[in-house]
Amino acid sequence: MYKLLEPDVMNVLILTDFSEVSDNAGKYALDFLGSTPGQIYVLNIQDIDFNKAAPDVLEQKMLDISRKLHKSITLFKRHTKNPNQEFHSILSSDNLINAVRKCVDEKKIDLIFIGAVSLDARHHPLLGNHAYEVVRKIRCNIVAVPGSKKYKKPKTSILPIDYSVLTEEKIYQLIKNCSFVKDTNMTVLEIEENSPRSLKKKAVSHSLPGMLNGATVDYVDMAAPAIFSRDVLLEIQDKFDIIVVLGKNLNVCDRLLHTRYGLCSTIDNQLPILVLHE
Repeated sequence: MYKLLEPDVMNVLILTDFSEVSDNAGKYALDFLGSTPGQIYVLNIQDIDFNKAAPDVLEQKMLDISRKLHKSITLFKRHTKNPNQEFHSILSSDNLINAVRKCVDEKKIDLIFIGAVSLDARHHPLLGNHAYEVVRKIRCNIVAVPGSKKYKKPKTSILPIDYSVLTEEKIYQLIKNCSFVKDTNMTVLEIEENSPRSLKKKAVSHSLPGMLNGATVDYVDMAAPAIFSRDVLLEIQDKFDIIVVLGKNLNVCDRLLHTRYGLCSTIDNQLPILVLHE
């Protein structure tokens, strides 16, 4: 569960490949926590075959990885201003999903931070194949941080909702448990699909404002093709501080985040994306 309602301690997982993008995501995570005490786990995943690797080669590789993990931890310790944050490094040779899932379960992770590469940096989408896998397959709340994005407390958020797959109760639960967006002025981008949704829309419009600490809530109706367009995403980047996606909205996730077909595969998005799971 996403324990951001005055938690005693937050357990945070930072995925790193030792790149500037993942270093930036780690710094963003620490700034996000602010004064909240935290257990910070820094996970690196390596494709290591212990049975086939020559002992001397394996020893040197493990030494190099250990040094890089230590360097990352040192970087984060120097960056944080919170003395109540403890750092732990984790090295795994498992596949990505198994390694992250194991860490989430064993360490009781509340929130995952992952770097989101830009289109200019690499020839694959914003979130990259690995990040998209984590978003879709790991039932933990995730913040995908664009490569050079610095943390600032969001004042405005946008939440695309497909009512055909989400109940009012589920939307209420996900937003209620997330204080990160509860103080933002939120725009709900309502996707018009071919399904009856008037009752769900009415229920959400009555309950959502009461969850947002007095912040404003606006509602915008838009047909699905128009929402997932280049012009709309560019406009969103000018007007909002964060994009919020509900993990159960698989339709929204795919159209926005899919590594090949999603909108972010062609547009260089500069906003952090918060994916909320139950």
